[in-house]
Amino acid sequence: MDDINRLQTPFHLGAWIGLWDDPNSWKYGIGSNSNSWRWSTIGETTQINYQIWNTPNPEYQSSRETCVGIWNGKWYDANCDLARNFACYSVTQQNVKQYVFIQTLRTWSSGQAYCRTHYTDLAKVDNKAENSELTKTIPAWVETWIGLYRVPWSWSDNSRSLFKNWDSSSPNNANGNQHCVAENALHQWNDENCNVNKVFICHQVVKMTTTVRLTTVTDVELTDPAINAQVFQQVQ
Repeated sequence: MDDINRLQTPFHLGAWIGLWDDPNSWKYGIGSNSNSWRWSTIGETTQINYQIWNTPNPEYQSSRETCVGIWNGKWYDANCDLARNFACYSVTQQNVKQYVFIQTLRTWSSGQAYCRTHYTDLAKVDNKAENSELTKTIPAWVETWIGLYRVPWSWSDNSRSLFKNWDSSSPNNANGNQHCVAENALHQWNDENCNVNKVFICHQVVKMTTTVRLTTVTDVELTDPAINAQVFQQVQ
């Protein structure tokens, strides 16, 4: 809030700030940015580009869909707080994944906790063969959580922050294309279409320097390099 309180420039139609949810890192592929899809078991963005989305997913509908389920062999993004069946996995001594369907309705995080207690984690799928094996364990037409998820919104330098100052109606991803953030006249944040022209706010980090001046009373010759080095060492 200290940073926000320093922004005194009036901008009635909003001004772009550096927060965004880059669709290239989650909507059109498996990216490696901080807001890309990642697997629960490793907590990192996936290095394997396998994906099998049920079109038009992923949508990030209403800015709430950040967890992934599987339905009839295809993936979809959904609100993590919805109650779904879920699939866990464990790894055999031959390094083969074994999938287990849990016929209990839970939120994504609750299913994750169960899988981590009784198995390895929520199901992780790295290729077509594994997706087929997982699909075989799930009854037809049953929506089931898997271990893919993401954390939306990062700064344009790829850093993250827990601080958000959203307007009460944002984010909502209206029309499915609001992936950039503008600050309104009340200094609250709204997600908006990145292609709209707005004024914008830049920042820079100012490096501070300190100068120390000394007054000395001494009979020593301060121009002597050895004496000068000793004085400098004491100052440091």
